[in-house]
Amino acid sequence: MALTVASGARDHGGPRDSWLTKILVRQETTLIAVIIVIGVFASTRSDLFLSTSNLTEIVRSSVIYFVMACGAALLIIGGGLDFSAGAVFTLGALSTGKLLVGGTPWPLAVLAGLGICCVLGVLNFAVITYLHVPPIIATIGSFYMLTGLDNLVTGGNDVLPLPDAFQRIAQGDIGGIYNDVLIAVAVGLAFWFLLERTRFGVNVRALGGNRKAAVGNGLRVVRLDLALYVIAAGTAALAGIVYASRVGAAQVTAGGTSITLNAITAVLIGGVSLLGGLGNIQGIAVGAVLLSLIDNALVLTGIPPQYNSIVIGAILVGAVAVDYLRRARIYRKR
Repeated sequence: MALTVASGARDHGGPRDSWLTKILVRQETTLIAVIIVIGVFASTRSDLFLSTSNLTEIVRSSVIYFVMACGAALLIIGGGLDFSAGAVFTLGALSTGKLLVGGTPWPLAVLAGLGICCVLGVLNFAVITYLHVPPIIATIGSFYMLTGLDNLVTGGNDVLPLPDAFQRIAQGDIGGIYNDVLIAVAVGLAFWFLLERTRFGVNVRALGGNRKAAVGNGLRVVRLDLALYVIAAGTAALAGIVYASRVGAAQVTAGGTSITLNAITAVLIGGVSLLGGLGNIQGIAVGAVLLSLIDNALVLTGIPPQYNSIVIGAILVGAVAVDYLRRARIYRKR
């Protein structure tokens, strides 16, 4: 039963729907339409909007949201939730930065930063699984504890300067394409393959679609949960490390609540169901670009930044409402 639900969750229409209908009802199609509308509006208000440098900045700004969202999406599709991502983001950058200024070669420093944060994913999993603390409570608690740890380790000060070799991870380019964009593409392709072309992805969808049925079908639910929380922590740390490389410093205030909510918002408006089982990487990519576009367009058009939260909040509520209708439509047709 779980495997049937998991495979069917990828479809956005019934067998009688035309290919055009299937495209039109996809979440990412709606988001692309919203991006076009915002782009047309912004281009009429600012000549800078369509410049190559500005469009490049929009794409690069979406990298952090997207990298974090890939791991968060996989976890949510599998029925989990992690609100500690913003603190893990910061800790990944700070721990890597501390090792770098201490003379550790950047490859080892990056691996250590990722490893430390993956351990935190294991701890989140253990608290949720063995202490039976609800995921939202466990990970919010982790967020506050890690935020305190971030400030304790650094004394509230940013870690800088970081070596040039480390900064080139994000600031360098290959063929005119910035490395941070290439990293995001690589992460996206890896997660797309993992979710859509592997048994692991099928099992994750089955787990999120119907946990009891997944257990009944013999899936190793505990191992899947462990892997998902570790992956979510790892992508949050990777995003923090890439951001530190781009700005040349590991900043204590770079993560926090805002980056957590933005990553989860990118996941939800990208078509991932908060109830689990449904979602794809393509939609998340479009959602991340949309968030970055909104930030950019408001600045260029002179609209007060306070409207950013209003617009994103409205889009988020709309996305969750559409998700409810989409789930009702999918399961009604079975």
